[in-house]
Amino acid sequence: MHLRMRAQEKASITRFLSSGQDDSAFADLRAFEADLEVPFFILDTPALVELHRMCQETAQSILNGDWPSELVLDDKKNINEVYWLHQLWTDPWRTRDPDKALIFVLPVYPVLLLGRACGEKDRKKVHKLGAQAVKEVTQLPAWHRNGGVDHVMVATDWQFKVPGGFQRALGKTFANFARNVTWGRHVTDNHRGLFGCAVTIPHTSSMTALQPAYQPFEKESLLERGLIDAADVFEDDRLDVAFDPPSRLDWFARDYTMFFQGTVDGMRPFRILALKQLAGWHHRPASCHDCTPANNVFVSTTNVAGVERKGKMPDCPREQKKLRVQRVVQRVEMGKFEGCRAPSDQKKRHPLYAEASFMHRLANSKVNLCFRGTDVTSSRNVDGFWTGTLNVLITEVEDMYKYAIAFQCEIPWRNFTYAIEGSAFKEDPRRALRPVLDELFLHPASIREKLRLMEYYSRKVLWNAPNSTAARSTLRAMTRQCLTDEMKMEWLQRTHIEDGGDRYGDHPLFSRCAFPDTSATREEQREPCVSCWVGYKTPTKKPPSTADEHHTTSAQLEVQM
Repeated sequence: MHLRMRAQEKASITRFLSSGQDDSAFADLRAFEADLEVPFFILDTPALVELHRMCQETAQSILNGDWPSELVLDDKKNINEVYWLHQLWTDPWRTRDPDKALIFVLPVYPVLLLGRACGEKDRKKVHKLGAQAVKEVTQLPAWHRNGGVDHVMVATDWQFKVPGGFQRALGKTFANFARNVTWGRHVTDNHRGLFGCAVTIPHTSSMTALQPAYQPFEKESLLERGLIDAADVFEDDRLDVAFDPPSRLDWFARDYTMFFQGTVDGMRPFRILALKQLAGWHHRPASCHDCTPANNVFVSTTNVAGVERKGKMPDCPREQKKLRVQRVVQRVEMGKFEGCRAPSDQKKRHPLYAEASFMHRLANSKVNLCFRGTDVTSSRNVDGFWTGTLNVLITEVEDMYKYAIAFQCEIPWRNFTYAIEGSAFKEDPRRALRPVLDELFLHPASIREKLRLMEYYSRKVLWNAPNSTAARSTLRAMTRQCLTDEMKMEWLQRTHIEDGGDRYGDHPLFSRCAFPDTSATREEQREPCVSCWVGYKTPTKKPPSTADEHHTTSAQLEVQM
């Protein structure tokens, strides 16, 4: 069988959790939906309105699925700001009265401005406008209430981890101003003191460059639209079912087990190790004699010295095969995608070929290996949500959850996400992955439950998905991680919420988390995170703290996987 349990074996297995608990340990999902509403005001000073307006054409192009030529495709995972502002603009939580707002939104597009993708290309003019915006905002009463920590923007480009990066986007004055406000970021380490507080938000996905916003995804659509050819994504004579594969109805019928496709270099050692140790390894449990393991996808998009003796990775092999398609014998090129370099003829292909082949192969795999790259996190886990592929985080797990896993208070990540400590993977990659692969073979009920949870919570994780609520989750996380109890109490009293002075503690603003949240608090973000960045150097001194005392909430335990 092809990584599928026989019918009698499936019937004999009740719902199984790797923690050994029964299905009752999974609480009703809808019961955990937060009822916390967060009134926000989008600041509309003249300079901010102009900064927002000049980027609208580019932002709308991205929402329409037309990638702007000014932006490099690597930015596809960093354009949260486009979906963030688009979702907030018409959200019922938005108030037009600043006196009723708990949070104040800065409507700027730092990544688009950094890439000179907006209407105004002259950096000096943009920086001058940024300085004027700072002058306008800091004169408003709302700014002086909490010193800016209740003001928020999204800024996720990797260049913003150093002081000069954000300065290039909006100028020195705005960069200094931004040191006081809350940011939505991919990694919340703040040892350089670049922001007042931060909330971890998910990356955007390869899907942002492949289709319009808020559309469902099926891998077959990439074939239908001509972004890839069937021979580019199927390794044997299954082309005749390319548009209607068995996996459409049966997840366990996917063609590949483990998946990795991407950059491999000395800055990403786990990826080199995977190509050496995992490519060509087809594990099956010793107790499952009838199990037939599938092939894997291990494709590098770069040449890597050290993987092969000659210092060069071979191209993914292509060979001629005769194939009967719709009763006509055709000769097509086929090849395997395990332990090889992507074809070198990509210049002849569609500009989005790399992204399309990545998503198609991932959607035909069961396990998505999310190796840390140059920082502790991996943007690939959001791609796993799009494709319904189980994520395996391979990184410094504790720091990943502390600095780079979003919305933990309302998403039970550990219930559907595998995690392997980087040191354990480095010691023995195959041994580290065996428990994951064993569960794929032996416990289909547990796998189906993980997939159900991933699908349910995808609307919180995926900015570009139908019915996405990622912007709302960002606001809720901000109230928990960045606003003190005193700030929230002052807002309740100022807006005369009918709850009674002694009962404010019962307000949803002070509610317990649905799931454990180990995200770094405002003060913890300023502690050096040694594992967060490749080439990290411990600062000589901690940046001065301007944060007030931060109050956390307790949370009930979730099922540990």
